[in-house]
Amino acid sequence: MKNLVWLIGLMALVLVACGEEEIDRRYTDYRTDIVTYLGNEGNGATFDLLRRDDSASVTLLSNIALDAKVKVGQRVLLRYDWADNAAGNTRRIAAYGVATIVSDSLRYNVKPLAEYLNQMEPIKLMSIWRTGGYLNLRCQAEYTGKSRYFYLLLDSATVGRDTIHCYLVNNTLGDTTYHWREAYASFYVGNAWNRPTCHTMRVHLNDAANPGRQTYDFTK
Repeated sequence: MKNLVWLIGLMALVLVACGEEEIDRRYTDYRTDIVTYLGNEGNGATFDLLRRDDSASVTLLSNIALDAKVKVGQRVLLRYDWADNAAGNTRRIAAYGVATIVSDSLRYNVKPLAEYLNQMEPIKLMSIWRTGGYLNLRCQAEYTGKSRYFYLLLDSATVGRDTIHCYLVNNTLGDTTYHWREAYASFYVGNAWNRPTCHTMRVHLNDAANPGRQTYDFTK
């Protein structure tokens, strides 16, 4: 298993690929989804789209190719529109832009849980949802301009229970914080979610936007 504490950069969304030609509908008529990058095939990149909960996946065939900085299996934010009228599980799309996001897997605590709870600095939650084995998050986080710890932690003591508890760790490492900045994250939680004993996954947040609600349940 990788080191529990994984240093990442939480930065503004960076445009990775898009055509140079300006097309108005790119900014007025498009879809935005978190998808899995499957690699380049032919003249364009291929993505796997999982809709909410346990819907069937759709393979998206795009008209752009991504460079080597984006790794196969990485979760990204895709802005696109349909390029066909098909209804199957493979669709062609016109891709307008791809942005890198926090893409990680659920981590397990190796130290007492209390040592991680004081690293849950606030976020402002905008949306949290599950797509298949992924838990996705849209939020605002305080910008520092430097790397930080940002990951989803499973309390190992609950792994065999019907309700497993997960905590969003957001640790700026003491750096100076500035304005709030929008961020997306996607965590693979399938190994825990798919356990026969798991009935509910409870996610604990330090949400500055809604202090009265700090947990969200996802139930089978």
